[in-house]
Amino acid sequence: MSQENANNKPLIRWVNRQQMSWRAVDVERLVDEDHLARAIWTLIGRMDLGQFYQSIESSAEEGGRPAFDPQLLISLWVYAYSQGIGSAREVARRCEYDPAFQWLTGLQEVNYHTLADFRVEKQKELDELFTQVLAALSKEGLVTLDQVMQDGTKIRAQARGGAWKWAIHGARKQVPERSRRAHERGENGRSGWKNRWKNWRSCAC
Repeated sequence: MSQENANNKPLIRWVNRQQMSWRAVDVERLVDEDHLARAIWTLIGRMDLGQFYQSIESSAEEGGRPAFDPQLLISLWVYAYSQGIGSAREVARRCEYDPAFQWLTGLQEVNYHTLADFRVEKQKELDELFTQVLAALSKEGLVTLDQVMQDGTKIRAQARGGAWKWAIHGARKQVPERSRRAHERGENGRSGWKNRWKNWRSCAC
């Protein structure tokens, strides 16, 4: 190689995937202000979750291992179902890298045993709660009933006891027919999502 060609050799910044990297993460900026995960978290937080908290055995007085916030576990399942995810393993896996799940958990690690056990142990309570949440989100145009059923067969197979199946059935009865048809026709599509979410977030549930 001539001296001239050697001098003209391009300098390349090669990709190094073997290195370890530490990065600061601003959790609040992981999702947009109008993201569905925020809407679900807000809605769940406005509901009466007393029955879920009463069953927690550990306490400040008696000690014990701190339990996961029921609001978090419920929000994770509701958001997961809205994305067509019905597997506890998959939800736990998404918590490792998906921005929406990471925002919900605050970057905490939630194992699939915790998610699966919560869904089984609280099946009766979740049946009614899921119905209310799905109906509210559908009525506001944040999700459609068809959207959450995009992988419905898999969800029904993995949601023990059919909680989500009955939630959808109940929600269909609660959502006004006119509103539901508008959602299916796309009249309440993503274009109007941001304004509805801003207005809805400021109102009492």
